[in-house]
Amino acid sequence: MKKHITQLPIYILGAVLLLTSINCADDELFRDKNTNPEAFVSIDPSIQLTGVEAALSGGWFEQWRANLIYGEGFIQHLGGSWSVANYGSFYISSSEYQGALWNSNYGGGIVRNLIDVLERTDGKAEYTKINAVAKTLKVMVFQRLTDTYGDVPYSQAGLGYYGKIYYPKYDNQEDIYTDFFKLLDEAQSQMQSGTDAIKGDLFYAGDAVKWQKLINSIRLRCAMRISKVNSTLAKEQIQKAVTNGIFTSNEDNCFMKHDSSPSETAGALTNGNGMSHAIKGTGDLVDHPTTILLNTLGNDPRKKIWFLPNSNGVYEGINPNNYRWDHPGGGGAILSNLQPYLYANNAPYLHLTYSETMLLLAEASFRGLHSGNTADLYKKGIEAGIRQWSIFKDASIIDDNAVTAFVATKNLTPGKELEEIATQQWLTLFLNGMEAYSNYRRTNFPTLIPITNVNSETGGVIPKRMPYPIEESTSNKENFLAASAKYNNNSWLAKVWWDVD
Repeated sequence: MKKHITQLPIYILGAVLLLTSINCADDELFRDKNTNPEAFVSIDPSIQLTGVEAALSGGWFEQWRANLIYGEGFIQHLGGSWSVANYGSFYISSSEYQGALWNSNYGGGIVRNLIDVLERTDGKAEYTKINAVAKTLKVMVFQRLTDTYGDVPYSQAGLGYYGKIYYPKYDNQEDIYTDFFKLLDEAQSQMQSGTDAIKGDLFYAGDAVKWQKLINSIRLRCAMRISKVNSTLAKEQIQKAVTNGIFTSNEDNCFMKHDSSPSETAGALTNGNGMSHAIKGTGDLVDHPTTILLNTLGNDPRKKIWFLPNSNGVYEGINPNNYRWDHPGGGGAILSNLQPYLYANNAPYLHLTYSETMLLLAEASFRGLHSGNTADLYKKGIEAGIRQWSIFKDASIIDDNAVTAFVATKNLTPGKELEEIATQQWLTLFLNGMEAYSNYRRTNFPTLIPITNVNSETGGVIPKRMPYPIEESTSNKENFLAASAKYNNNSWLAKVWWDVD
C-alpha cells in the first residue's frame, strides 16, 4: 500500500483533493474561474473515478454532519452526544449541517469530476466500461442527493465548461429517477459489450461481472424507492433487476476498502473512513446505541458484534430524548459503546449489500411486485445482514451457531409483515444513516420513540428532507427560489416526491 501512496499525489491532486474541498459551494456551476479547458486533460479518467469512490465515504465533513448527526440521529440508531442529540434526535436546524452533503458533492468536486469523466469518455470505445462505471456512480451520487433534498441540479449540473451552463436548473425528482433507469440500462449494456479494462476501481478491482450485479441491485433500490408513487414502473424495474442479475451473496457487497490514514489525507489512495472520524470526534466516544435499537435487536447476534456491554456486563442504551449526561443512574459512563473495529480509520464502509437487496425483494414479494418467496427472502436478508459485518474485523466476530439459531426463529408475523421487513432494513443499514433515513421515510418503520424534548424545533415531527443551502439563494437565485417554493419555502417538513405516506 505504501508504494502506491507515495506514487499517487501527482494524480490525486486532480481527484481526491478536489473532491474533499468544502469551501467552494458554487463550484458545480463551473463559473469563469473554473473553465480552464486544460483542467483535466492530462488526468486518466480512472484516477478521477478512484477519487469519486474514495470520496463517497471518505469525507468526514458530510459523514459527520449528514450521516452521523442527522442520519443516525433522525432514525435513532445512535444518540447522546451534544451534536447528534441536539440536532439529530431533537430535530434542531443547522444550515451548516443541512447543507453538508450538498456542498461536499457539488462544491467539493464529486459532481464535476463525474461529469468530466462522462463527457471525456462518451462514445469512445477505449473507455466503454469506464463510462459505464461513471454512469453507475452518477446514479449512486445523485440518488443520495435527490433523496436528501428533493429536486436538485441534475441534467445541467457540472456543465459550466462543457455547456456554458452556469446556473443549472433543479430537475424534478420524478424526472431524475426516470433518468436513473436509463443510465442503468446504458451501463448494463456497456459492461457487457465493452472490451476495455476497468482501471482504478476500488470497489471491485475491475470485475465487470460484479459491476453488473451492482448496477441491478441499485436498480432494485431505486425501484423500491418509487414503488408507492409509480408501482407499474417499479414492478417493471424490479423484474429487470432480477432478470439481469442482482447480488447473490455477501461476496458481491459494494463497500469501500479504506486505509488506515486519517480521513482526507492528501495523496492517500483510499483515505480513512469519514464515518469513523465522525464517531471518534475529538477522541472520546460520546454516542451510544439507543434503547429502541437495543430492544429491537434482542438476542440478535449483531448486538455483540456492534456493541460492548457496560462495566456491569449489561447492554444499556440511551433514550433519544436525552443527552448522554442526562441518562439516569450514571450518565454516559454506564452506556454501551461501539466496538472499536467499527470506527477504526481503516473500517470499510458498506454502500449496498446483499442483505439489503434480499430484504427489498422480500418487501416487493409481499406487496405483489415480485414473485419470490417472501419468508425465504426475509431470512436470507437477515442472515446476510449479520454476516456482512465480518469484513470489519474477521470471521471470529460471527458465531455461526448463534446465527443459525437466531435466523430459525425469524418467522414473519401475520399482519405485521411490512413492519418486520422494514425493521430489518433499518437494522441492516446501521451506520449508513443517510440511506436509512431515506428508507425510513418511504416505509415509516420501525415505529420510533416519540420525541418530546422541549428543545425540538419541529414539535417532535421528524423532518422530511434537508433544506437547500442558503448559499444557493445568491449563487443560483432564480432556480433556488423556484425549487424552494415547491417545498413550502424550503421547509424541511415538506415531503419529497416519492414520500406519500
